[in-house]
Amino acid sequence: MSISSSSRALSNLTRSKQYKGPFGRLFRELSPWRSPHSDRDMAIKALQTFADKKMSETVDGAPLDNDNLPSGYTYFGQFVDHDITFDPTPLSMRQQDPDKLENFRTPRLDLDCLYGEGPDDEPFLYDNEIKMHGKERKGFFLIGTVKKDWMGKVIENSKEPDLPRNQQGTALIGDKRNDENVIVSQFQLAMLKLHNRLMEHLINENETATNKRSDGELFKEAQRKVRWFYQYVVWNDFIKRLVNQDIWERVLDKTKGHSFNGTIYDWKDQPFMPVEFSVAAYRFGHSLIRPGYRVNVNKDVGLGAELKDELPIFHPDGPKDDANKIRHDLRGFRHFPHRHTVQWDWFFDIKSGGDFPQPARRIDPKLSSAVFKLEEGPRKENEFNMLAFLNLLRSMLLELPKGSDVARLMGFEPHPINDPHEDILWHYILKESELLKGDKSGRELGKVGSTIIAEVFGGLLAGDPTSYVRLWPNWTPADDPDILALFKEGEQNPVNEGDWEVGDLLRASGAPINNGDVQHTIEHGRNSA
Repeated sequence: MSISSSSRALSNLTRSKQYKGPFGRLFRELSPWRSPHSDRDMAIKALQTFADKKMSETVDGAPLDNDNLPSGYTYFGQFVDHDITFDPTPLSMRQQDPDKLENFRTPRLDLDCLYGEGPDDEPFLYDNEIKMHGKERKGFFLIGTVKKDWMGKVIENSKEPDLPRNQQGTALIGDKRNDENVIVSQFQLAMLKLHNRLMEHLINENETATNKRSDGELFKEAQRKVRWFYQYVVWNDFIKRLVNQDIWERVLDKTKGHSFNGTIYDWKDQPFMPVEFSVAAYRFGHSLIRPGYRVNVNKDVGLGAELKDELPIFHPDGPKDDANKIRHDLRGFRHFPHRHTVQWDWFFDIKSGGDFPQPARRIDPKLSSAVFKLEEGPRKENEFNMLAFLNLLRSMLLELPKGSDVARLMGFEPHPINDPHEDILWHYILKESELLKGDKSGRELGKVGSTIIAEVFGGLLAGDPTSYVRLWPNWTPADDPDILALFKEGEQNPVNEGDWEVGDLLRASGAPINNGDVQHTIEHGRNSA
């Protein structure tokens, strides 16, 4: 494939240590991966063939499930991704100028996908009709209710909570991508509720305080507490589960106040978003997606507890059949379907017993049928609609280095390469995980993937002057009495008797955990608790 001489010059410039841009590179000194085909059309066809033949999940007796990782972490990871990076540039434009990328998200774990610019600048995200203690209060998120079923029929007088939406079903949230599917939209809803519960608690506490604070001050305090709780579980639960333990402990050294020890990720003024992370390493999450999920036990709407009741995130044959009838799946960007409230103990280990939770798929080069034909976003901006192919194409167009070269630079022995396309960094990282020995195979990232993921997340936390890592390095949610007040009496400890997890974030939000919670939420608008 060829690109313009101006783009080539810019590409060379961004590999310089002096270059400063919205995105950056971890490995400027390494040469890009090149297709074995010099003809552009042949190079693209080879990528598509490789994706078709080598990256499609098949049921052939091979182990598929990742027992180390409940399936909810797949979509928590998607939520986190939307918090730290966003590039709306069409792929065709990236091809013309691969280094002119702009990150429209702050490279911080600050939940700007939730809070936007705040209630003063983006009031459409917030509820101005909340009354407490005899007056209207500011600083609460707007919560909506379900309006239609999955086939589009209007539901009258529903109390089932949903994201706030306009009349056409478009979610009114800080990042539209958090309505991409039912699971991530329900997590967004849980985070809105978490903030509102904290805000309510702080207002009640403020009523008895000697020195009363304004709603604006209480909003900022609730925002900080939600952010810290979220940051804590990102690093101490999500990232810890996924990366090599020695690398995790080295990157943020707890014995030295969470000091950052980066070997490949550094910056001068503030952290940047590495393209090797956003285009390759963090896309390991695509391999975690299951062909289908059990959401709750409402069999009257096509759900239930049986394997046959699993629904794909996106139907592999498209949203409608030949007769223009809607296919049942968990896609978003529409009115949230009635009676599809997510039962979270099917997605996280929240001690419900039985078959809970559903496991994610293993980290390997095989993608499930549910996303194999996934289009890039809700708009059809290009003809390439295969997720594996798109990821491989991005890596080529953005001139990422070979996986084997990255391994050598890090001081690791590269794994064998049988096909040049296996050396594309995204594929290399997936294969590296699959090749881990024993019970670690496919259950955590290998050393290349672990290093990139851990150092970027650790660096984002260490480089954020408002994070808990910078302001209170040894802080935990147990140090905050306002967070503990959100839990039931006697349940103010992590549910799994270890460290705080994403499941604890959901418990604090009041999100429905079990079947009883789900039914009460659908009927009355809130968890039975």
